[in-house]
Amino acid sequence: MRSNFCQRMVRHPIFDQAAVIVIVINAVLIGVELSHGSPEITFIQQSIILFFVVELIIRFLGRESYKEYFTDGWNYFDIFIVTVSLIPEAAVSGADVSVLRALRVLRVFRALRAIEELRLITTVLLKSIKSLVYSGALFFIFMYVYAVVGVSMFRNPSYAVSPNAELNPTQPDPYGDLGEAMFSLFRILTGEDWTDLRYNLLQVHSDLSGWVTFYHVSWMVVSGFLLINLVVGAVINNYDKAIEEAHKQDEDRKAEMARREEEDD
Repeated sequence: MRSNFCQRMVRHPIFDQAAVIVIVINAVLIGVELSHGSPEITFIQQSIILFFVVELIIRFLGRESYKEYFTDGWNYFDIFIVTVSLIPEAAVSGADVSVLRALRVLRVFRALRAIEELRLITTVLLKSIKSLVYSGALFFIFMYVYAVVGVSMFRNPSYAVSPNAELNPTQPDPYGDLGEAMFSLFRILTGEDWTDLRYNLLQVHSDLSGWVTFYHVSWMVVSGFLLINLVVGAVINNYDKAIEEAHKQDEDRKAEMARREEEDD
């Protein structure tokens, strides 16, 4: 039989609001402590850890059953974060203490569970992993094909650094090998001076000016518009599904709370 007191606490909106406030305070103090450490801040940090432990226990006791608690993946996330947060507090000396204390920043990730909007976004990203993997595989295939074509057509040991520069053989050829070609394609995707890259190639491959232009513009269209929009579309589709599931869960939760209130009366 679970604790009625803990159940009432978990259901109360102030409980979640208090958790969010403590998480925000903790995040601010982690940054402040890096530059202005003091015994007072350390004490507050330790008090926050104690709050997190008590909160974890209350959430556990506030569920109807053990099964209900452990079927929620966010509870595993909380247990992991709180457990990791306790490790640096237990370490008092040694060369690795500073490394362990860096783990305290993981507490900030508790905001992903405490703030509903962040929890929804995180859920969407997790649900999108499968789609993102397939989209990433498709993106890699296109990049690989373009890289092979680029090396085959544009490889040259002499490469100009800028449109007005002399050919400089000490600079890496953007299509000298497969790795450089894929990096150049990624550079084009980010939009980082990709027109300079084209102009430099035109100096070296003046006889292939049409192919140089077609190659780079087509890659911008394929990668920057088609493939990226494919990823965005997959995320948006999962976002719509997550919104529907969240609304359904909210309605079920309200119905369950109303039923319990009737039983209490």
